[in-house]
Amino acid sequence: MPEKLVFEHTFEGLFVRGLVNRVTPALRGRLLEVGVDLERKLQPAYTFDTWCSAVRAAALELHPESPPEVGYALLGERMVDGYRETVMGRALFSVIQLLGPRRGVGRARQMFRSGNNYTEARIEDVAPATVDLWMNEAGAIRYFTQGAVLAGLRATGAIQPQVVVREYSAVDVVYRCTWRNGLAT
Repeated sequence: MPEKLVFEHTFEGLFVRGLVNRVTPALRGRLLEVGVDLERKLQPAYTFDTWCSAVRAAALELHPESPPEVGYALLGERMVDGYRETVMGRALFSVIQLLGPRRGVGRARQMFRSGNNYTEARIEDVAPATVDLWMNEAGAIRYFTQGAVLAGLRATGAIQPQVVVREYSAVDVVYRCTWRNGLAT
């Protein structure tokens, strides 16, 4: 199995664009300790472990009073918002806006694979405006992904989207994704 990698534009989406003006000197220092130097050009890819360490550092620094899963989810939302401003993100989100919530969630694997080399995903229809999304995310990063999926649903035009961690194991997670029936495509 090849090494799990997270690509440069994912780091750019979170740390350069999503957290613009929120990266404190303390956070810069924490990121440098885990191998991410925001003062230099980002590397083409980072290991999954570096990604997890960088997200953890940001959650601890920017959301110290929040439970970890909340801090991670907030960062996931910020990453998607920032990623939408990257060249790759603009292209992907111009398509996702046309798909609607159901088909947008159905493209989770492709969307996440644009930012890494390891994501696997599949969906199961539960109701007209509810799907279960299985992904191979593990550990605390599953909550980051929860926030990213929520922001992605918003980008599709979903009305009142919600993403809940329904169940998880050491190697995967199932998210229950719901939205109001106004956009059940």
